[in-house]
Amino acid sequence: MAIAVDQVDEVDDRSIDDSTTATAGSEVDTAAHEIGGQRRRRVAAALIVLTVAMFAALGGAVKLFTDVRASEQASERDRIVLDTGRRVAAELVSLNHTSAKENLDTIAANSTGSFRDQFDKVSGTFSSVLTQGQVESSGEVKEAGIVSVGDDRAVIIAAVTSTVKNTEVPEGQMRVYRMKMTLEKNGSEWLVSNVEFVA
Repeated sequence: MAIAVDQVDEVDDRSIDDSTTATAGSEVDTAAHEIGGQRRRRVAAALIVLTVAMFAALGGAVKLFTDVRASEQASERDRIVLDTGRRVAAELVSLNHTSAKENLDTIAANSTGSFRDQFDKVSGTFSSVLTQGQVESSGEVKEAGIVSVGDDRAVIIAAVTSTVKNTEVPEGQMRVYRMKMTLEKNGSEWLVSNVEFVA
């Protein structure tokens, strides 16, 4: 009888141990599942943050590249505008009776709009004045700067000096001008559309 009781006790102990083990195992499984879920959520969150950061960095790089490119294009445009304005301003005060037609044709080729229209009307008379007066004028642009500039229109100011010789002043006379010039883009070229002599 004692043996039977002992056996029952052993069976009960094993049942209790198995039940406890099963409960503990289930709690471990649940905890492991929760930990695994938390890890997955953290990994997913980290991936999302990383993806957003990568897109933000890529967007920033694209914007930086675009800004740099736009700045380079604007700088190149400004350089061309100033070079054109300086060249035409020098041509306007560098005239010689021996090459009057060529001088005037060069100015006409670099002009457009109302300035070109006015120039075409007076160029014949102007050529005669240069020849009759034996005019020799050589000039240069001392300073030039942009007042305003856009994609297809610009205004510059140029400080110009020239030495003019003619039948009345054969030894030559120094002259100083300030020109306000408007330029317009015509295709790929910048042409002068207006010239004002300002104080």
